[in-house]
Amino acid sequence: MIRASELQIPRTNVVRVFLQYADFRVRLDDSSPVHYDAELRKLDSEGMKWLMTFKIFGLDRKQRLIIFEYKWDHSYIQTLQRDDVIRELVEKFANPINAVPGRMELTATPMCVQGTN
Repeated sequence: MIRASELQIPRTNVVRVFLQYADFRVRLDDSSPVHYDAELRKLDSEGMKWLMTFKIFGLDRKQRLIIFEYKWDHSYIQTLQRDDVIRELVEKFANPINAVPGRMELTATPMCVQGTN
């Protein structure tokens, strides 16, 4: 039988995704760099339904990546409003925490071996 202390466990970076801005804000490290980005995705083949995901990236107090997401499901007709919606989201969520355009991403981490002699 293998003891728990002899198992090789891959080291993972936990990424927490928040849908409530207040929860994200409470956990955000005040000295963390903060970035925002908006992603667009077609939900159908005709391009009549779209999903925009506005994200704010930052680090918590333990230097783990945290993300705030705001999703806007909209139609082709509403695509003309995208720039205004993004501008409103930036003013409401990103500007108060001095976020700049961009993203934060994880890099691969080496394997962590526990219980070695």
